[in-house]
Amino acid sequence: MKKDEIARLVETGIDELNSTLLTGRSVRLEEVMKLMARFHKYSFKNCLLIAQQCPDATKVMGFHGWKSVGRSVKKGEKGIGITAPLAFRKKDASADETEIRGFRVVHVFDISQTEGDELPKLTRPTGDAAKWIEPVEFLIESKGIELQYGILDGGAYGKSSLKKIVILSGLKPPMRLEVLIHELAHELLHPDRETRKELSHAVMETEAQAVAQVVCQALGLEAVERSADYIHLHNGDSEVFSKSMQRIQKCASGILTHLLSEEELPVRSKDSCEKPNSETRTTLAA
Repeated sequence: MKKDEIARLVETGIDELNSTLLTGRSVRLEEVMKLMARFHKYSFKNCLLIAQQCPDATKVMGFHGWKSVGRSVKKGEKGIGITAPLAFRKKDASADETEIRGFRVVHVFDISQTEGDELPKLTRPTGDAAKWIEPVEFLIESKGIELQYGILDGGAYGKSSLKKIVILSGLKPPMRLEVLIHELAHELLHPDRETRKELSHAVMETEAQAVAQVVCQALGLEAVERSADYIHLHNGDSEVFSKSMQRIQKCASGILTHLLSEEELPVRSKDSCEKPNSETRTTLAA
């Protein structure tokens, strides 16, 4: 597949998503977001390309990648075209300093297109919401964001107010985890007053909830609240919609990279292991 074909495929995919959303249907986008959760290290456009060419993909690698784990691509299988950055070493710079100068087309294959040795059973998220609450709290605080639990006005579950997050006390683990991720997404996506003035409330809420949905799915959970009203993201403008989805993917990927890396997880004390779900952060007075 050539670069111009990839570009047309991406453009067609975004236009198709827009068309279905304008008719009030978001099933197609839900499918793309499931792939974003499954392949969180891939860009939104690459997830879109995978969704168009192999919507049921579960694990993809290049030809040589599969060879390295004892599997080979079946004869006659067609590769899934995606893009990869072209990195070059900067002039008069150290060997580890590179810059991106465009992209090239590469091909990957889903495991269903291969045969050979069985892959080792990999540890996957179990869907236990309580397990992820403390790591998310740790991630929030590691970014210099104050985290509190307390009472909120207007029936809100959480509030983000620039370097400060307040979560309603007493939420059950699934909802508590989702709200923590939702408010963290606000802090990462909408980090200053200028950004929050430029974007409508509907766009910001939809972006934050979309991040929460992708992250929860990647952790083996279903989001309690679905971010189905995607029409607010674009108002029919493909470019605006595409940029918003890229922000969502980048934010969700960053959160998941931290959560799924053992080095990023907090070391629990004996007390916190005995009470992993206690709201030990600053609690607001009722």
